Amino acid sequence: MSPWLKAPWHLILKGLQSASPPHAWCLAHASAVFSDSLTDHLAQSLLCDTPKKGEPCGECVSCRFPDPHPDILSLGPEGAAGMIKIDAVREAIEVAYTTASMAGCRVIVVRPADCLNQAASNALLKVVEEPPSGTVFIFQTSVPGKLLPTLVSRLRMVRVPVPTPQIFEKTAQSLGINGEDLLLSDALLAQPTAAQTAPERLALGRDVLDALVRIRFGEDSQVLLKPFGKVDMLTASTVMERICDQLIRVQFKQTSQNPITAALSAPYPSVRLLYQYKERVSEVRTQAQAGIAVNSDLALGSLFAAWAFIWATV
Repeated sequence: MSPWLKAPWHLILKGLQSASPPHAWCLAHASAVFSDSLTDHLAQSLLCDTPKKGEPCGECVSCRFPDPHPDILSLGPEGAAGMIKIDAVREAIEVAYTTASMAGCRVIVVRPADCLNQAASNALLKVVEEPPSGTVFIFQTSVPGKLLPTLVSRLRMVRVPVPTPQIFEKTAQSLGINGEDLLLSDALLAQPTAAQTAPERLALGRDVLDALVRIRFGEDSQVLLKPFGKVDMLTASTVMERICDQLIRVQFKQTSQNPITAALSAPYPSVRLLYQYKERVSEVRTQAQAGIAVNSDLALGSLFAAWAFIWATV
């Protein structure tokens, strides 16, 4: 979790430890602030078998279960319009009334919640107000004003502050990390301290971003593939997914300049093509998360070639 997310996390902890913990949360953040790790940390805490003062223990079966966790259902935008459709919401509501697979809790994450269309929002009203026992909703949005007021009234709102340049500088100095590395690792990996804790992941993330930038500007994708060799496809696919997310969000004006959009300048491929590309990346990431052996040469080569194709349409 990013250091600047600790203050809102402490607010969440108070709610979790109260006599009547909320059954529906909304994490509202500025478009330039990456808050995915806060949402994920909350979900992990809710599913932990033996939380320690509200924090996930990191040791139980639920905490150690590889993604995707069977008791987390994620609702996200689909199709060229980039909306969360009512059919997906109806399926989620059905799942909400089923018994959790592992833990005593089931978590439904709606991210970004501002992509709910009106029909989908209306369908959620009743189940969010009176969810089945053990089901918790987490909404995440950078545009809370787009949510239905009737839906917002049912949510525990947590606002994520925008970190000031001074906070970035202080955090980087206290950790002994270059400020640019901190921003880049937060953007690519949702792990701002990666320069210190996982330098190999940050190095690979930087190499993948550099390759995608060079492909975007016309260099041969297969030539750029050669230096990679055998790589950690979980990290590589995570980086590619986050890059796609940012290029999609910027086209919906849901993000401002960050290390990704600074490196990959407009014009961009269509949202439809970016979603299609992200689906291919997600397939590789799911295999890597499940521990399935992934031929990194073939997988990365295919994804690089597909990346070149979608930019050729610009």
